Amino acid sequence: MKTRQRLLMSATTTMIAALALTGCAAASETEKPASPAASAPQETDAPSATPATAERQVPASCSALTLALGAQLEGTALGKCVSEALSSYGSGRIHLTADAFGEVEFTYDPTYSFHADLQGSNGPLTITYVNGDMWVDSGSGPVKGDLNSDKPEEQLVAVTGELYRFYSDLEQTATLIAAQPAWRIDDAKDQVSAPSGDTVEPFKIVSDGPFTWNEIPVSEFILWFGDDWTPVGTQATVSFIGTTGTHTQHFYDLGKPVKIEPLS
Repeated sequence: MKTRQRLLMSATTTMIAALALTGCAAASETEKPASPAASAPQETDAPSATPATAERQVPASCSALTLALGAQLEGTALGKCVSEALSSYGSGRIHLTADAFGEVEFTYDPTYSFHADLQGSNGPLTITYVNGDMWVDSGSGPVKGDLNSDKPEEQLVAVTGELYRFYSDLEQTATLIAAQPAWRIDDAKDQVSAPSGDTVEPFKIVSDGPFTWNEIPVSEFILWFGDDWTPVGTQATVSFIGTTGTHTQHFYDLGKPVKIEPLS
């Protein structure tokens, strides 16, 4: 039971806190985001790799918003911006602080994939999601998810993969932010310690009170963005399967090449 809760909590709260780890970087502004059921990547044995990309362009959905101290932002418009801001870089890395903490690297080329090396109360946990398959290694060797398997651990990993498949859809991030209609940028810039050890001063955007998304209670949600809507970090306090926790992520190496391979 502890292993089940640990995997499901990591799967859901990591994706909620990451929020913008969704969609496809190659999608144009005129393309309609795929629904979760239609977003399954094509089968392929090739690992996901992000090549060097052109200079990042600020999404039009973000440019249309006021990024200024004290500004009020509407949830639907902000959700569209947030859902596109991080994926506009194509790849990057995250320092995660939550019930499980550690480093995550991600890419959107050709579809969303990630690799996480985490440390939790029960020891190390490695998670890889690539080519639509979930792999988990909790210390006794990698396990590939398989919904049709007779082994409970393979079924559980597959269910965890389906959670990631759902939360990695572009529409889901937009609806998450839109679930809280009102957001406000603080009157002063915040001070945030970056993974590099430097202190940065981003805009701090805070949800106006608690809200619920897909029956998941969110007590508070904080977004940190630098100039030109550069993602700096997120912080979410959420409740799931009887557990409430605060999960913080700081982004770095945005746009740097990332290669994700299955655990095997």
